[in-house]
Amino acid sequence: MTAGPKDIVDDDPTESSPLASTAARGASYTIAGQLIRIVVMFAGTVVLARLLSPEDFGLVAIVASLVAFGELARDFGLSTAAAREKNLSKGQQSNLFWINTGLGCLLAVITYAVAPLVSSVFADDALTDIVRWTAAVFVLNGAATQFRAELNRRLDFKMLALVDTLPVMVGLASAVGYVLFVNADYWALVCQQLVTAISGLILAMVAARWMPGLPNRNGSVRSLLSFGMGLFGTQGIAYFTRNVDNLSLGYFWGPAELGMYSRAYQLLMVPINQIAAPLTRVAVPILTRVADQRERFDSFLKTGQLMGGVVLGVGYGILFGLADPIVHIVFGDAWGPMVPIFQALTVGGIFRALNQVTFWVFLAKGATGAQFRFYLVSQPLIIVSMLAGLPWGAVGVAVGHSVGYGVNWMISYWWCGRATDTEMGGLFRAGLKGIGLFAVPVGLIGQATVLVVPSQVAAIGIGLVLIAVYFVLLWLVSGFARETFRTGAVAVQKVLVRRAVPAR
Repeated sequence: MTAGPKDIVDDDPTESSPLASTAARGASYTIAGQLIRIVVMFAGTVVLARLLSPEDFGLVAIVASLVAFGELARDFGLSTAAAREKNLSKGQQSNLFWINTGLGCLLAVITYAVAPLVSSVFADDALTDIVRWTAAVFVLNGAATQFRAELNRRLDFKMLALVDTLPVMVGLASAVGYVLFVNADYWALVCQQLVTAISGLILAMVAARWMPGLPNRNGSVRSLLSFGMGLFGTQGIAYFTRNVDNLSLGYFWGPAELGMYSRAYQLLMVPINQIAAPLTRVAVPILTRVADQRERFDSFLKTGQLMGGVVLGVGYGILFGLADPIVHIVFGDAWGPMVPIFQALTVGGIFRALNQVTFWVFLAKGATGAQFRFYLVSQPLIIVSMLAGLPWGAVGVAVGHSVGYGVNWMISYWWCGRATDTEMGGLFRAGLKGIGLFAVPVGLIGQATVLVVPSQVAAIGIGLVLIAVYFVLLWLVSGFARETFRTGAVAVQKVLVRRAVPAR
């Protein structure tokens, strides 16, 4: 019989405990699912980028920036609140479902009503219909919120990975189908969002094996709303930071410049959204269960930083160095101006990947209030940094993005450690070493290869070979590198052993 969440929580806190196995297994399912999702999204991005214009992507990017805040309000932090709650009653679940669904309906009505205003502000009539059709996503995602939270709460990461992956594939297929059989315009991207949301709701309902009841007076959700409010405040500030670049570029430079930037930014966010963010769904419930066991908590954090930070840092280093041939081969020569934009963004991507660790700590220890106060200080610095680059267009904003997130990363470890009584110094030093030993050299090797090798395909192949050789040499001369590789190997070994042993 497979252990449920309660059995896992009550087990002995040993390294081979079911909790450690659950964390490893959950991470493996999550990463496997997200790797599939990355391949699908990357393939879709390539196809759609060759069929649609930068202006099409720019128009939808404007709407996506506005809708993103509505999605935060629709969730209101309640999916995370439910996922980390050890003892959640059916009445509480039902109440949370109706709250999220009600918020989704309210936001859909508001969004539909303000669509002409959005069109007027950005001086493009096409935005009115795009905004109105996209408003339906709030209702669909609002209804799906607690079904997904139920999968997360009971640590069913295998099914959660399926719920995350399959709708994206269906949505992408619908977008490509629209382009091929209807018309090659921005409506393909709107269709993609709607179909993804519809299929996501249906699959989440089936997978959760739970149906909400009527609102229940005995199912008090006051404490969950309090937690969610703090998280919503934090995410709301982060939302404005993440979208001020899109909105300002769209307003001052127009959809074409924004289209280049949004494609580069979307490519940047693929590793974060498909690896780091899903790992959060594994990390937060697990870390919450060991929050009062310092050694185990620190051990999970160390492994999490390796899987989410160092691995992504290497990935961004590769993307920085080989950006020129990758963009031209994948997107076509028309997207050549995207190269310096993307390179500038990848530097900030390294800091954002490492910063996931502090996000986990704040949530696992229930310190959303402290996190909100930190964001009140740090996020305006990022905004100012990006706006300072606005006179230089998309490249200037991208440079400002990376400078701002670099400063944010340095401050966040100190603030998080003090606010949550967690030892973050060792993790910060490990992050610096990871950047210096892994990300920076990889980026320089890739860039040097591109400058020397004229063939784009050959530059990618030779660059990857040279990077592999560098890692072999690094293993031979660096104790820190060997420790990092071993930690990753141990994590993978736990996953493989767990798969080989039948569930008890």
